[in-house]
Amino acid sequence: MTIRLRLVWLLLLGVTNAALAQSLTVRGKITDALNQGIPGANVLVKGTTRGTTANAAGDFTLNVNNKDVLVVSYLGYTTQEVAVNGRTQLTVTLADDNKTLNEVVVVGYGTQKKATLTGSVSEVKGADLVKSPQPNLSNSFAGRFSGIVANNRGGEPGYDGSNYTIRGFGTTGNNDVLVVVDGIPGQVGGLDRLDPNDIESVSVLKDASAAVYGNRAANGVILVTTKRGGTGKPVISYSYNQGFTSPTRLPKLADAPTYATILNEIDYYNNPSGGLNQHYSADEIEKFRNGSDPISYPNTDWQKAALKSFALQNQQNLNINGGTENVKYYVSLGTIYQDGLYRNGATKYKQYNFRSNVDANITKDFRVSLLLNGRQENRNFPISSAGNTFRSIYRAFPTVPAQFPNGLYSTGVENSNPAVLGTDIGGTTVNPTSIFNGILRASYNLPFVQGLSVDGFFSIDKSFNFNKSFSIPYTLYNYDRTTNAYNAVLTGGSAGLASLTQSQTNISNLTQNIRLNYQRQFDAHNVNAFVAYEQNQRNEVTFGAGRINFPTPTTPELSQGGAAATDRTNSGSSYNFTRRSVIGRLAYNYKEKYLAEVQARLDGSSVFPEGNQYGFFPSISAGYRISEEDWFKNSVRFFDDLKIRVSHGTLGNDNVGQFQYYNNYSFNNQYVLGSNVITPGIDLIKLANPNITWEVARKTDIGLNAVFLKHFNLELIYFQQQRYNILANRNASVPNTSGIVNPYGSDPLVPSENIGRVNSSGFEGTLGYTHAGTIRYSLSGNVTYAKSKIINIDEAPGLLPYQRQTGGPLYTYLLYRSRGIFRTQADLDAYPHLPGARTGDLILEDYNGDGKITADDQVRTPYGNVPLLTYGMTANVGYGPFDLSMVIAGQGLVSQYVLPESGQVGNFYNSWAANRWSPTNTDGSYPRVDTRASSSINGGLYNNTFWLNNASFVRLKNIELGYTLPKATLSKIKMSGVRVYANAFNLFTITGVKDYDPEGNNGSGQFYPQQRIINLGLNVKF
Repeated sequence: MTIRLRLVWLLLLGVTNAALAQSLTVRGKITDALNQGIPGANVLVKGTTRGTTANAAGDFTLNVNNKDVLVVSYLGYTTQEVAVNGRTQLTVTLADDNKTLNEVVVVGYGTQKKATLTGSVSEVKGADLVKSPQPNLSNSFAGRFSGIVANNRGGEPGYDGSNYTIRGFGTTGNNDVLVVVDGIPGQVGGLDRLDPNDIESVSVLKDASAAVYGNRAANGVILVTTKRGGTGKPVISYSYNQGFTSPTRLPKLADAPTYATILNEIDYYNNPSGGLNQHYSADEIEKFRNGSDPISYPNTDWQKAALKSFALQNQQNLNINGGTENVKYYVSLGTIYQDGLYRNGATKYKQYNFRSNVDANITKDFRVSLLLNGRQENRNFPISSAGNTFRSIYRAFPTVPAQFPNGLYSTGVENSNPAVLGTDIGGTTVNPTSIFNGILRASYNLPFVQGLSVDGFFSIDKSFNFNKSFSIPYTLYNYDRTTNAYNAVLTGGSAGLASLTQSQTNISNLTQNIRLNYQRQFDAHNVNAFVAYEQNQRNEVTFGAGRINFPTPTTPELSQGGAAATDRTNSGSSYNFTRRSVIGRLAYNYKEKYLAEVQARLDGSSVFPEGNQYGFFPSISAGYRISEEDWFKNSVRFFDDLKIRVSHGTLGNDNVGQFQYYNNYSFNNQYVLGSNVITPGIDLIKLANPNITWEVARKTDIGLNAVFLKHFNLELIYFQQQRYNILANRNASVPNTSGIVNPYGSDPLVPSENIGRVNSSGFEGTLGYTHAGTIRYSLSGNVTYAKSKIINIDEAPGLLPYQRQTGGPLYTYLLYRSRGIFRTQADLDAYPHLPGARTGDLILEDYNGDGKITADDQVRTPYGNVPLLTYGMTANVGYGPFDLSMVIAGQGLVSQYVLPESGQVGNFYNSWAANRWSPTNTDGSYPRVDTRASSSINGGLYNNTFWLNNASFVRLKNIELGYTLPKATLSKIKMSGVRVYANAFNLFTITGVKDYDPEGNNGSGQFYPQQRIINLGLNVKF
């Protein structure tokens, strides 16, 4: 009987379980607190990969088992788990999830919850950075962060990265930001050429929170974190985009008839009695205009002759992401190709990169990670540098043909023809660089003390940079009208023969770290602390060699050059640099309401002499979340979160030249001793400073963070910095008459001393808004104002107060003030002017009022070419399968001095040529032309504010429109995701600068221009 009852019971149980597990179709709606549908919300069966996505109204349909649990989630809302329990109709209301509070931010040697953060840290996700079609990661920073001042100074493939600082310049020394990639400070290879597809996030430490990096943190720290694997079946993602690049701006240059007229005017100014047609007759100028004689009287547009209207670039990435609870992996392969702007150009950049990040749980307490990254960067260039080529384009006379009708190339200007300088006709430079980064990490939770763990890493970086330039002679031609002959002119190479230079630089960087961590929650008390030891060794070896007088250009190898001893050169150097550090941090909070953090680093650096090698860099920060007080929650409904915080600390900068505590010598002179024996001589080139020490930055931040009305977030920061012990030379206070001079170069003989002091201060602000619904969008704006003030710099004691750098910001200009143009002789007679000045010249202000124009009338400008004000706005909008993102970046309180290299030595910008003062155009807005602008009283002889441009701008830095195919369509083609998109970079710019890109910093405007990119792309997932 008992057996029968058991059988019946088991049978009933089986039937019941089958019933519980029966399949059914659930239809549901996902809404927000206002009962609005949430399109795109994710519905996933817990513990599986089965799921779906809500439609535009927030509705979904899914086949499930009646005992399944659904996990419902969407960005900006708290995730909910809902048991089916046999129901076929569900309504799920998701509550707002304040991402600002719950987000975890990467900080130095760890992560912190944003709500309890007491330092000034900005972060942007890799998913946002990858929306930029710019393959150089640093070019995606502008406009996205507060505190980051980023300027792209040129667009040459392979060398197109931005210059960036944190809160502007703070020192007369090195302002480089420390870059930390996956926890490795100063990882070889930097961040510029990291594949944006591999980036998880980028954080910026701007205040004393960077003190955890001690002697390298004074200029701020950028933390780059790459992607890691997750759990679930492998997800294969592939992306490809094709870009079309063109210059953001090129100056319009004077055409041939205009330039011919200008040459006549220059001759007239130099010899008024000769009249206005000394160089070209009116008939000849007309030939330039009508094109009747293209050989002798051409009208050449050198930009069209030398440059393409656009160049191609493309990027692709393949990655695999997946794993189990014990082993997770992320593996990627990527390529980048960039073509140059030159017609038939030799400029090419090709990159191949891989990344493998694997995390494994060996036991429940022991974890190991292996991160491998490799990159091959292949740069190929013509022998002529980008600066030289664009200098030639802007200088080349439009009255000279680029190419004769028979195909022969002309000599251009000074035997430099821009139409061939960008090609491989004169040889090529190849510059392949191989980079490898490997990191082995391990962590172990110590079982005998709860919350205690130990971890560490060993990192090895290798870089191999090879450069080979083979210059070969080639032929250009002059046309002789009298003989109707084309005369060959040999140019390039060395003395008519091929020449070769070759160099190799190998870098090895080893970093080891071991750390003891303690993290524990005691009721309302939270403690997070660590102490660590870290050491780093960097070795660099450089070798160089050259050979001239190659018998043939067909053998570009060092062994094939000229046989004479004087045909060969060689060089070599090496150095080792080491650091040792003890690091500690203690963070505490009570109920996430009262926040405090102390961190310190004891750093030793081999760049300093014994006794000065170690420095101590502490910081302290605190915060108060007043919104966590009960009385605040009950009485203030406007704020959802309100935190005030303050930080103060000391940071260092050891990025200075080595061996300054020794006398420096060099083999410069040779001596003949005895019977004509040539003996090398050792020459003193730099005196030692045995007291050299750290450059120190003392930083203070006061900040306010707020979330209000559920959807708004706000951050306001006031910061100040005192930088002292800056290494600087006593250039001005040690005159040459003292005899303390270096006869072997411009570098002074006296050593650098820790005498410089610079203060800086400013504010940052960020305001954002997030909205979820049928139309989902987020908007954020940021602004940074950062101004420096020089407290002490070595200046001549007799310098006039308004000409001193001391008391003003860093890197300003010393210029005469331009006050218009002398248009009549009466103007000249009425105002002080330079000797030899005439009508058409600039009026320079008699600043000191002594009745004459002298060097005492030069005045410091209020700022230079690093903006004091930067700002940006980001926007993201989504509707159903469509998404739109945009980044606007701008700068203000910035100026750039540009004096074109014009006259008889080069062409003119059309803005000058078309608006110049002349005897026939006395209302011109530009001064009269001169033989050479650089040696004119209107230009280089008396640098003045006429050539100082307001370089402020507002730029649409990035815009992207995408479309994601519906799930129903994807299921038919066996794909989990397909997205097509179009994006653009530097699409348009609003600025008062006429002739060049306002981000340029070349004093003559001769540089490879920044690029505008139009791009089409595809992302697919399997």
